[in-house]
Amino acid sequence: MKRAVIIHGWEGKPGEGWQLWLRQQLERNGFQVFAPQMPHAALPKLDEWLLTLRELIGLPDEETYLVGHSLGCYTILKYLETLPDSQRIGGVVMVAGFSGALKHPIPILQKYYEKGLNYPKILLHCPYFVAVYSERDNYVRVESAYEFQQHLGARLIKNNNWEHFSGVEGIKELPEVLQAVLEMSEKISSH
Repeated sequence: MKRAVIIHGWEGKPGEGWQLWLRQQLERNGFQVFAPQMPHAALPKLDEWLLTLRELIGLPDEETYLVGHSLGCYTILKYLETLPDSQRIGGVVMVAGFSGALKHPIPILQKYYEKGLNYPKILLHCPYFVAVYSERDNYVRVESAYEFQQHLGARLIKNNNWEHFSGVEGIKELPEVLQAVLEMSEKISSH
């Protein structure tokens, strides 16, 4: 059974902006979709978010696809670091994802991402990464997308129609994310 998990960002909630549309589209395409409310979204703690993700996913497999927005992307990458070597998922789509320092420090988030990412460990668990980014993003440095490309082989999708792809911007759909998940699932099922 194809599963998708959508993880919102800092101060976020499930279904905001493009996330509800994505959930509906994936369900129409035969996915079982989970979009949890992450704990203490305004004051997030990495260990709490990782625990939530682990409990929700249970045993990951190659039909598990993870989609994150902003802090949700970082959480997904840290989750992959924690998996036993033998466990694999199908793919990750990161929307406005970041690898570390933001354009302007947000003090309550700095502890969340202070340890950085272990790219070789992350790569053990996932064959496909896509990073959707905007050069107009007020929070995330464009360099993060290039780091994902360099270290994870991520396919980059630039969309300058939006800034941080947040619900407050009025964004209701993000077709490139749906397309990325569907393409990943087709590649996995054709193996």
